[in-house]
Amino acid sequence: MTVIDIRNIFSDRRIDLVDVNSSYIYYAEEKNEENHNDLYILEYNRKTRKERLITNYTLDDPTFIYHIFAFDKTIVLVLENGGNSLWMIEIEKKSGGELNRRKVVCTGSFKNCIALDSDHILIFMAPDDISAEIFAKYKEVTGCDSLCYLYNVKTNQKYFVKSPLIAKIGCENIKKLSFGGQNYLVLAEPFSDESVKEAYYQEQRWVNTDVRDNVWLCKTEELEREIENGSDSITKKCIASADIKALVRYMGINDSKIFFRAKEFRTKLEKLCSYDIATETLAVEATLEPPKDNTVYVVEENPFHTFAVKIGKVKTSVKGIVCSEADIAFDNELGTFMTCFEDRYCVMKTNTDDDGKSSHSSYCLYDPTIDQHETYECSCYAKDDTLILY
Repeated sequence: MTVIDIRNIFSDRRIDLVDVNSSYIYYAEEKNEENHNDLYILEYNRKTRKERLITNYTLDDPTFIYHIFAFDKTIVLVLENGGNSLWMIEIEKKSGGELNRRKVVCTGSFKNCIALDSDHILIFMAPDDISAEIFAKYKEVTGCDSLCYLYNVKTNQKYFVKSPLIAKIGCENIKKLSFGGQNYLVLAEPFSDESVKEAYYQEQRWVNTDVRDNVWLCKTEELEREIENGSDSITKKCIASADIKALVRYMGINDSKIFFRAKEFRTKLEKLCSYDIATETLAVEATLEPPKDNTVYVVEENPFHTFAVKIGKVKTSVKGIVCSEADIAFDNELGTFMTCFEDRYCVMKTNTDDDGKSSHSSYCLYDPTIDQHETYECSCYAKDDTLILY
């Protein structure tokens, strides 16, 4: 485990972490100076412990919101204000120079976006006053409230995504992973909220529609190629599905495995299952007993870990369920359990309310092997085997 303490650099500064790798940390900082907003994109060298300005922009429109995606050699910056247009800027990490700067116009009002890779961005649009009729007709055909475009950063080409599945699930249900030199997308397609689907199960004799959850897997490059070729559908594989009698929910990714939770409504039985891309096999990883005796399940999505956390009168115990063999106990006064590194180091969080006027958070790092802990009043970010204090 590695702890990176860069609080001295970010003292009295509000920054948004963009990317963390073995050599660098990338982040954005927005400042209001002389009645205008400036956006700074910066790099922290983990070896030299020095900060470097990559580039900065003056945001002429104070309503601009930024979205930043970092890759090996480039950073893609999206600037939007919820309208029908957005700025797409490609920046070289090393020099800070712009490789591309383009204005992209779409139908509707900006809703969200996600980068599939360094060259392709999915843009989701919602209806506005001008496009309301178009969206109404689109929903009649597809059942989708939003539509989607694929934008190619290198060619400045925009492609309408004809497959309604992508528009239906939105950014939050598209997950990226890489294995064996191949990039994949997990497309989680829940029918509805868990309580709604269980209500359908209770009234299933009156239901005529196909009430089904699906989890799909596809190759990123193949999906991009099919969209750019104007295909009405995408090549995908269903790795988990549940009809009206059960529930399936995507949970996370760890190495070659995709994890999901399956629940049968009749028996209330819940299981954590996995699909292994390497072997193309399904497996039951664990049975989840209904929480009791102040026990809760804590799940980390990527890399996936599941912990059973039991809060006692004096101590909290943590046991690894899937992808973890942790077996740790700590005093409740250290805070609420957040995560565990290497089945050994626990991170806890405490929120303090200052007379209802403001609040701040502190984090505690506990090593049960030597029964010692450190407390930090700052922001905290955990990734893989690295804990960043800033």
